[in-house]
Amino acid sequence: PAAAVMPPPGLSAQTGTEAVLPPGTTTAMLRNIPNKYTQQALLEKLRERGYGHALDFIYVPVDFKNRCNFGYAFLNFRTSEACAAFAGEFHGAESRAMLPGFQSRKVCEVSSARHQGLEENVRRLRDGAVMTDLLALGKPEWLPQIFGPAGEAV
Repeated sequence: PAAAVMPPPGLSAQTGTEAVLPPGTTTAMLRNIPNKYTQQALLEKLRERGYGHALDFIYVPVDFKNRCNFGYAFLNFRTSEACAAFAGEFHGAESRAMLPGFQSRKVCEVSSARHQGLEENVRRLRDGAVMTDLLALGKPEWLPQIFGPAGEAV
């Protein structure tokens, strides 16, 4: 039998395109979000693009003083395939095309987050000082969100 032909490093076997994330990645960091974009606005755009049921966690860190995001978000997907599809669609795309509403000249970047999986992201935030600060501010729209299988907030 012929040996399986493996693609060069960094290329996906299925498509022949460059793989953005390491295999098995479920938590992505999306960079270069327009600073005025809210977590809810990002979530709405992700749902419009078909990722509503694929996501189980979103967190867009906010600069408390300036009341706008830091330009990045953490997204956990239920499967590595959904995460890879998201990365393939968003990585290298113009922010104003993917996240319209602001005339941002930024280009979206997607990378593997340091902390992987819903449980790890929840644990890290729960045990961190930032959650205490977030709760004290009384800004529920700035809190991380977790979603059930149907995409509903839990």
